[in-house]
Amino acid sequence: MIKIIIIGTGNVGMHLCHAFEKATLSNKISLVGYYNRAQKKLSDIKAPLLSQIANLPACDLIILAVPDDAVNKTANLLPTSQAIIAHTSGSVSITALEKHERHGVFYMPQSFSKTRKPNFGDITLCLESNSEAVNDVLEQVAVTLSRKREQINSNQRKKLHLAAVYMNNFVNHCYTKADQIMQDAAMDTQLLNALMQETLVKAIDLSPQKAQTGPAMRNDIKTIEKHLEMLDNEDRDMYRSITNSIQKTHGN
Repeated sequence: MIKIIIIGTGNVGMHLCHAFEKATLSNKISLVGYYNRAQKKLSDIKAPLLSQIANLPACDLIILAVPDDAVNKTANLLPTSQAIIAHTSGSVSITALEKHERHGVFYMPQSFSKTRKPNFGDITLCLESNSEAVNDVLEQVAVTLSRKREQINSNQRKKLHLAAVYMNNFVNHCYTKADQIMQDAAMDTQLLNALMQETLVKAIDLSPQKAQTGPAMRNDIKTIEKHLEMLDNEDRDMYRSITNSIQKTHGN
C-alpha cells in the first residue's frame, strides 16, 4: 500500500484529499495525513491534520498542492528522505524539487473550485518523474483516480499550462465581459447559454480553428466599428486585439 501525504489544502489539495481518501478503499493507497499552514481541518476527511511540515510521519509520496511560487520553498522545508516529493504545478519545472533524491510531477490540466466536485475519471493526469522507480509509484497512484494518463516533460507541461490559461481563464473572462454587456442592457444572461454550449461542442467536433465564425472572420469592418463604438477604452483594446488575432490566424 502506497502511503500519501498532501501538503496544501486549497482547491487542488482539498479535492485530492477527498479523492485519495475515497480511493483508500481499494487497499492500494492510503492517505495518512495532510498539512496546511492555517491548521484548518477538512470536513469528512478521516486522515489527521499534521501540525509540523518538518516532521511528517513516514510515507511513500508527499504531494505539494501549493501555489506555483511556493513549490521550491515548500520542498526545501521538507527533510530529505526516501519519500517521493511531487508537485501539482503546471508552470514549475521538475528541477524545483531536485533537493530530494526521488521527485516528480502530478499535474492535472483542470480548473478546480471549492464548491464543485471534480470527476477525476475525466481528467488526464500528466506525470513526470526523475526515475523509472518514481514513475512506477506515480502511475500506481494515478490509476486509482483516472485511467487517462500522459507522460510529459517540464517544457511540454509549461506549454500545456499556457494553453490551459487561454482555454479556461481567458475564455471565462470573455464570458464575464459578455455577462456585463447583457446586464448593462437589462437582458437575461441565460440568453447566451445555448451559444456557449454550441461554441464548445463545435470546437470539439470541428476543431477550434474550423469552428471560427463572426465579424472578424468575415472581415466585416462596419460591424466591428459599431462594436468598438459601444465599448469603453479598456474593453475596446481587448476587442481590437482579439479581432486582429483572429484575422491574422485566418489570413484575413
